[in-house]
Amino acid sequence: MAHPRVSIITINFNNLEGLKQTIASVKEQTYQHIEYIVIDGLSDDGSKALLEKESEHFNYWVSEKDKGVFNAMNKGIKRATGDFLLFLNSGDIFTSSDALASYIAHPKCNGDIVYGDYKFKDGGKVYPDTLTPEFFMRSSLPHQSTLIKKSVFETVGFYDESYAIIGDREHFLRAFLNNTFKFSHVPIALALFDLTGLSNKSDFKSQKQQEDKRMFKQHFGMFYEDYLEFFKLKRQLYITEGKTVKGMIRRLIKKIKRLF
Repeated sequence: MAHPRVSIITINFNNLEGLKQTIASVKEQTYQHIEYIVIDGLSDDGSKALLEKESEHFNYWVSEKDKGVFNAMNKGIKRATGDFLLFLNSGDIFTSSDALASYIAHPKCNGDIVYGDYKFKDGGKVYPDTLTPEFFMRSSLPHQSTLIKKSVFETVGFYDESYAIIGDREHFLRAFLNNTFKFSHVPIALALFDLTGLSNKSDFKSQKQQEDKRMFKQHFGMFYEDYLEFFKLKRQLYITEGKTVKGMIRRLIKKIKRLF
């Protein structure tokens, strides 16, 4: 990938301190081909004053009421003119000043949806090189560390605003099942993920589970129950194997690798 224009979209609502950190992180990036868009949901905590103060660093910003995070993200998509879009919401930051430049220069940074790894306060997460339907049954890709071609949204549509929590996961699954896009994994932790987001709050666990179930039924249809049963059996097999000597040795090796 040469020098694609990247539209960084930041969504914010009453997270002034997080917004300050995110803006500072974007401003210090050494990568030059950036378009920066900020969508604020009419915050009343001083965020709007900050946006006015920093306005020279934005290609576009607005502070107005929205219908939720994915409605706000869709607003950002409509304004974006970059080749790729990256959603770095308030509180999320890049792992270093040259993180985006290093990420784009990586030989594996090619495709329609290019996903990396991420860090959080006390650890991080590494993603697989190959994605399967099973992966999306268990997890999702990190929008904070994923470059998405604008053309993906033009082909499969924007975020489904009927999902309050998992709209990004549903969109990744929708794009994956479309079977026309190239997904590529760059083994770099691009972003430091703020774990205080809506999808990580325990109060919303039940709602998230309901949305997950609706999403899987929507996309897997009559095969949903079969997929579910298969994954349950696979999980039981994994637990059983973990109790064997071989399984204990495997866990010990993983612990040693984490320490060193």
